[in-house]
Amino acid sequence: MDHQYADGAAAYRAAYLRGLKPDPELWVDEWADEFQRIPRDTGAAEPGKYHTDRTPYAREPMRCLSPTHPAMRVVTMVASQLMKTQIGLNWIGGCIHMAPANILALLPTLGLAKRVSGRISKNIEAVPELKARVAKPRSRDARNTMDTKEFEGGTLYCTTAGAAANLAELSARYIYGDEVDRWEINLNDEGDPIELAEARGSTFGRRAKFYYSSSPTLKGVSKIADLFEQGDQRHYYVPCPHCGEMQVLEWENLKYTPDYSRVEYLCSNADCGCLIEEHHKADMLARGEWRAHAEGDGETVSFHLNALYSPLGWLSWTSLAKQYDKAKEKQDRGDLEPMQTFYNTRLARVWDSAQEMTKASELKQRAEDFPLGFAPRGVLLLTAAVDTQGDRLELLVLGWGEGLERWTVDHQVIVGDPSDARTWALLDEKLKRRYRHASGVELAILATAVDSGGHHTDEVYQFARLRRWRNVFAVKGHSKPGRPVIAQRPSKVDVTWQGKTEKGGVELWMVGTDTAKDWIYHRYPLTEGPGALHFSKDLPDDFYDQITAERRVTRYVKGHKRSEYVKAKSDRNEGLDLLVYNLTMAHYLGLHRYSVNDWERLKQAVSQSSLFAEPAEAADHSSESGPMAEAPAAVVAPPSAPTATTSRRFSRSGYLKRR
Repeated sequence: MDHQYADGAAAYRAAYLRGLKPDPELWVDEWADEFQRIPRDTGAAEPGKYHTDRTPYAREPMRCLSPTHPAMRVVTMVASQLMKTQIGLNWIGGCIHMAPANILALLPTLGLAKRVSGRISKNIEAVPELKARVAKPRSRDARNTMDTKEFEGGTLYCTTAGAAANLAELSARYIYGDEVDRWEINLNDEGDPIELAEARGSTFGRRAKFYYSSSPTLKGVSKIADLFEQGDQRHYYVPCPHCGEMQVLEWENLKYTPDYSRVEYLCSNADCGCLIEEHHKADMLARGEWRAHAEGDGETVSFHLNALYSPLGWLSWTSLAKQYDKAKEKQDRGDLEPMQTFYNTRLARVWDSAQEMTKASELKQRAEDFPLGFAPRGVLLLTAAVDTQGDRLELLVLGWGEGLERWTVDHQVIVGDPSDARTWALLDEKLKRRYRHASGVELAILATAVDSGGHHTDEVYQFARLRRWRNVFAVKGHSKPGRPVIAQRPSKVDVTWQGKTEKGGVELWMVGTDTAKDWIYHRYPLTEGPGALHFSKDLPDDFYDQITAERRVTRYVKGHKRSEYVKAKSDRNEGLDLLVYNLTMAHYLGLHRYSVNDWERLKQAVSQSSLFAEPAEAADHSSESGPMAEAPAAVVAPPSAPTATTSRRFSRSGYLKRR
């Protein structure tokens, strides 16, 4: 029986001769027009030979992705189904054919990575020039698998960006990140996934090339929006068919009748004012051009495109108008999901669903004429909160009145390394301070919350461990919705040498931050009465920015509505955290359950000053000597809350005895 054996010499000669033939020197868009094929079995609407002229706006992004182009980073913040993934496929094919090197394709989930990998495999099979260079898939050969495809000069890896290990195992000259706004913001606490991905190409220097594509998501947290702003922010200008005015197609200029019988675009040229019919769009796109709106960082080119540019036969202006009206109807009924989807996937805009936001400037205008370090009339007791940062501690003392009305009594920044015991000693002295009340009495801080998050947890535990009897507690925020402001009972952190919980050890109180922020934000508009917050004129300007840095937004995860507080990455929110922790201590003392009689007893206690004490007004404390330099005053300890004891407690920790 005759067997057909491979001719090794012939295979060698063919490979050798192919290696002698120079690779084509083409831009990626030119390569795609000459070689690219869209497979029929991918379900594409227009399979067959690829034509860039069908989507003229895709030509310049592909040209910038070419290996010989000076741009290092290409960003496309584009509406869905506008060729951003096809641009990636063209780029990968062109790199394999013309300038082979390792390629890393990163997707937000493993399922999506498998689908894209399958699409790449079909693309390779459809293009003879790629099929000849990529190893053939074999069941016993790992050279061409679902996530790895070897080719002459490199290997293509297609995996998920959801694990830091996937970003640290190899080096690659070309890195493609698709749907980056669906990536994890901080991979396993190891940092920004974009920075981790780009570290894989650091050995290639300026020869490395990065391509990021996605439709945006939420304002303040959208990664693709940040990358777009990092670049030169190019928009696609198309000419009006009537006056020739070059303009960007914006949603606000789309005009249509209630029955959608006429859907036209209003020219932005005021002297023209013509309505452009959609059949002109093909010619408009062909004559369009990209124009930069910023200088950028010199390494990044970024592109923005909405669905109004969708070619004829794809998504029509009429379909967009109908989708918008349906989303608007649901938004009016309180359902924000369809409108968010429209903004993100059709307009390629970030979505801001901020609810009941109060601006920092509005709060600053309400600052009252009382100094820090002074307890105005209405204050009945004090709590404190401490936020730990890498180089400082921040302290906020709040005064509480009837109905949880609040006053900012003190705000201080203690500069120093939290790893240094002297920093904590200084904080301890400030927490022992007694604040002069308008009636002449002095008020002590009844409970203090110290943030245990960050890199100084042990120092916070030790500080709270030794001061339990003064109601100094370690706290930790928990952002899960529906959690109470403070947990029903604390967690015992200290354990014995046998691994058992130390009864007298440090207590860690969990804080329902979302619940607390809801309470705080809903009461910002109040200027007086229960729940109102009064600001001292001495507060720094950035304090108001910090307490309004976050906003509640609605995020949709796998179709499920999730409401949460977010902030821009560069914004500081220490002031808001301090308000949250002060509210936590108010709940620990049970102030939220006080009755009218409880508040009345507190008022009587505060009003019972010493015979030798004179009433103090805010103006009395404008001197450098401060409130502590005034005449002797009675020290008042307000009555205990019904559910919390404020008397002195001695710690009998076996842990401390062993030390």
